[in-house]
Amino acid sequence: MQKKALFPIIYGVLSALIGFIAAFFICLRSFHLTLPVSIMVAGIFALFFFALSWFRGHASYEIKRIAREFHLSDKDLAKITGMKASDFPIYNDKLQLILPKRYWPKVLDALQKYEQERK
Repeated sequence: MQKKALFPIIYGVLSALIGFIAAFFICLRSFHLTLPVSIMVAGIFALFFFALSWFRGHASYEIKRIAREFHLSDKDLAKITGMKASDFPIYNDKLQLILPKRYWPKVLDALQKYEQERK
């Protein structure tokens, strides 16, 4: 398997495991729920955290890959996404995603459209 496929999965599994343990003990100790109900609720939280973390890992990797593949500068990224150039700092030839994670889907969508136009 490639590094690309492993990073979001490992990130998601670790997040899900931590979320499961935290939700399980909160349900069991704080809310005094039964063991089966606590496991079920913790499982739902774990699935949510896995999906959220997997998407974040995938989006981060894809945004950086497209920027690196097409040698996009901060000004190019700002023009493509309609955001400010200061939202895309590049240090040591690596894009730093400092903008809030809620904007990542918008950035990813714009860059994927740009990539499709170029290919």
